[in-house]
Amino acid sequence: MSRRAAGTRGWTGLALALGLVLSGCARETPAVAPASAEQPGTFTLTKNHGPLQVTPHLSLATGNFWPEDTDAGVRGSTAALFIYDSRVVPPEQRHVRVHVGQTVEAAGEVFEVLEVIDRGDEQRLRVRLRPRQP
Repeated sequence: MSRRAAGTRGWTGLALALGLVLSGCARETPAVAPASAEQPGTFTLTKNHGPLQVTPHLSLATGNFWPEDTDAGVRGSTAALFIYDSRVVPPEQRHVRVHVGQTVEAAGEVFEVLEVIDRGDEQRLRVRLRPRQP
């Protein structure tokens, strides 16, 4: 093997390793934290970002945005809400399709879906953690 071919293979391997590391980092990027203008307990999740911890035992993530008919018979944007409960070993993951106005109960918490945006590269889900009722 020529010296040039051996050198090229080294750079190719390095580029491949760097790409794998960077793609792993992208999956671990946290979702958008609550904005200061948002009410306490309101969280904005963006597509393809890692889970956002919303309580000490509960994390949320989102993805799979598309329009579909909702329970009310209206066509609107929907998204997958991934719910991770760390109190369960192994951690439990639940998947729910959600739309605006829907409430989701999970791991002893209730979330209200405030917004589902699906505009090309702009895909986000905004939920509010409801106070527990006695």
